[in-house]
Amino acid sequence: MNFNKTRILTGVFTAGIVLSSFVAQAAEEKDIAELEKQLIQVESQLLEPELRLDKLQQDRSKYDGASGWFQGGKKKALEAEIAKTQSLVDQQYSQMKTVADQVQKMVFSVAQTFEKNGQYSKAIEYYLKIENRTDSVRERVAACYKAGADYGQAIKWLLEMQRTDNVLLEVVDCCKLDNSMKEAVYWLFEILKPWSGNSAELTALDLIEKYDYPQRKNDYPDFFRRLSDVYIAKAVAAYDSNFLQATRDYRKAVELLANDMNETPSMVSFAILDRHQNDYRAALEILDRQKEAAERNFEDKVRRARSEIDDAEDRLRRARYDADRDYENRLSTAEHNVKRASDRLNELKASTTATPDEISRAQQNLDSATRDLDYVRRNRESLIRDYLRPYHRAVEEARDTYDKLLANRTRIIEEYIAPYKRQVAEAKKAYDLIKSLHDANFK
Repeated sequence: MNFNKTRILTGVFTAGIVLSSFVAQAAEEKDIAELEKQLIQVESQLLEPELRLDKLQQDRSKYDGASGWFQGGKKKALEAEIAKTQSLVDQQYSQMKTVADQVQKMVFSVAQTFEKNGQYSKAIEYYLKIENRTDSVRERVAACYKAGADYGQAIKWLLEMQRTDNVLLEVVDCCKLDNSMKEAVYWLFEILKPWSGNSAELTALDLIEKYDYPQRKNDYPDFFRRLSDVYIAKAVAAYDSNFLQATRDYRKAVELLANDMNETPSMVSFAILDRHQNDYRAALEILDRQKEAAERNFEDKVRRARSEIDDAEDRLRRARYDADRDYENRLSTAEHNVKRASDRLNELKASTTATPDEISRAQQNLDSATRDLDYVRRNRESLIRDYLRPYHRAVEEARDTYDKLLANRTRIIEEYIAPYKRQVAEAKKAYDLIKSLHDANFK
């Protein structure tokens, strides 16, 4: 861990904070100031060993490589000093982090105290001193702004949190308190899609019809259609577990549209049924088109696989010429090495200053070169075969891919159209459910 390069704390309020587990007695601002002094003192104490550690590591790096071959004692002494200084840095860093965590907990405690006493501006000031702003902190800031009637800021902080239905219900409430009814209805619809049946959605469904206001028809000309769709989704979700409730939700969906359109519920229900039947037919048509696309896609894959075989075979043909040239080059090199080794041996034998060891090594070199030449001459076919082996393998792999492709034609096409089959099944199921609900209410 390199504390001098990456400082985890550069000021008072950077450390993490465990908000949920901290329960403190009434904390005051002066308590924070005292802890800050301790933190600054520990940080100052940490600076000297950090600088010392930097210097030791620089000195140790000078003995890396060849320059340190004969400096083992100095290296060991430096490494021992580095370990000792690192231990001191770790210890003081741990102390600093402990104090910093205490500061953070104290800051949160002071903010809570201000919030409980209704001093929302001061509470926000202290919540904002916490840099690790989790959703728990953002929630408190939003609550303070809401309590202080600054609903715009409350909404801003709520929307910085994870978008859950419960958070959005708070956004809705702030919008309503701020007389921003258009936005309140917008977020209610956001909660209601897609329908999953949680408690927040049930609350939103209860509120959305109550949140009527003069401009709603202009702001949401499709309000009743969208709300009707929510009740249809609710009915479909309840169909298997509670058919009676599903029929009630479906009738509610129909009546919402019927009242808005000034039409009979039976006719509206027929229109809804017709819409789902059209969705089912459209899904079938899309599936038919995608089956044709799947066939074309498979044929494209086959053409590409066939082309890969042709390319691999072409590379193999060119490699055969290259293999012959490569062999001739190896043979020429081996012959040259034999001649050079022989010339060197003859030169040493003719020299009056050559030692027996030099002549012996030259003879060994000549023997080795001769063996290499003999190997090359006797193994022409195997050397060429080794050269061509990766090209043969590439051809075999391309052919294997092609064969597997043909063998898996049905699976490949089925995988391509599987999403469209699921859409057909879902549309068919939705149509059957709506027909059953229609029959139960209006047949």
